[in-house]
Amino acid sequence: MESRTRKMLIVLTFGLMLVQGCIDNIRGVLIPSIKEAFMVSYTSIATMILVSTFGYIMATFTGGMMTDRVGQKKVILIGFAFVLAAIFGISTAGVYYLFVLAMFVLGYGIGLLTIGASTLAPIIFVKNQGVMMNLMHFFYGIGATIGPRFAGGLLNTGVTWQNIYRYGLIPVGAVLIYFLLCKFPKIEESEKEEKISLLEILKNRRVILFSLLLGFYVASEVGLANWFATYLQHAKGMTELSSASYLSIFFMIFTVGRLVGGFIAEKLGYMRSVFLFVSLALVCLIIGVFGDQNLTIVISIGGFFFSIVYPTMMVVLIKSFKKGLNSILGVVMTASSGINMMANWVIGRVNDVFNEAVGFSMIILFLIMVLLFLILLNRELSHQSE
Repeated sequence: MESRTRKMLIVLTFGLMLVQGCIDNIRGVLIPSIKEAFMVSYTSIATMILVSTFGYIMATFTGGMMTDRVGQKKVILIGFAFVLAAIFGISTAGVYYLFVLAMFVLGYGIGLLTIGASTLAPIIFVKNQGVMMNLMHFFYGIGATIGPRFAGGLLNTGVTWQNIYRYGLIPVGAVLIYFLLCKFPKIEESEKEEKISLLEILKNRRVILFSLLLGFYVASEVGLANWFATYLQHAKGMTELSSASYLSIFFMIFTVGRLVGGFIAEKLGYMRSVFLFVSLALVCLIIGVFGDQNLTIVISIGGFFFSIVYPTMMVVLIKSFKKGLNSILGVVMTASSGINMMANWVIGRVNDVFNEAVGFSMIILFLIMVLLFLILLNRELSHQSE
């Protein structure tokens, strides 16, 4: 692959992650407005998140096979088409069920963009994979920082939540134009990997542990993005703008963590770094939830410790398998998304049955599960090395 082509594709993956971070995380700030507009319960909101995540799962399940068949470029282009259609649907939906359908389409589109970026990454990141993978997800953090703060500011000035989604066309359009200028080499043909059966993948103990670990981690990160603003508004009595600011601070610090975290992971070792960061994220969440109101900011500070977990574990996954990587990535992303889907539905249900404080506290349980599966996976990888 030519150096210029590789550099352009690296910039593209960064842009794709930025768009995902922005579009994905404005939803958390808008949930109270969406709930009020459609006059639905938290369980209905959780069902909407579940359906959107199911769209993402369908994309990750089919995206690996689509990539093998038609290539990354067509998969990414289809992803953009779905995202654009979804934004139009969300911004014009007059009833709850049409809105949910549009969110499914959005989840599917974002899932295809994720698969496109994820299958490109092992090919274009030829050196310092830990640093580069964290840098790629750093741009997700930039989008996740800008999106909620921008949405909260617009809400505060009286802009409707549906019109806020229309503003999402700006970053999506910019990255789409750049994408159309990129040249994609025939990566699928020149670097074909050895095939592996789906049954063999599903029976692999490491695949199962990666799926569980990443599933509960993603449930923690996405759960915080979805429910933090709702928790702050209803359990802590904050305004829409203040809650959006706390969420943006979380993602701002999260983004800084991804910028520097790759170097920490390279220095300390991948598994050791992830275990340390998850432990400290758990401590921050416990202090913020159970401490005084002035300690709520500790949850936002905890964004630094959430930062490196997903990209660093993806590097560990890539290094752990010698064949069938695209298929394994598809299975792990699908399974982990399924866990995330159900876990976030549970948070919404607990909000209705108990209250927003109890629902948000479920994230603490999810992080404890991450630590447990980290220990089990570390033992499994140690046995593999031996």
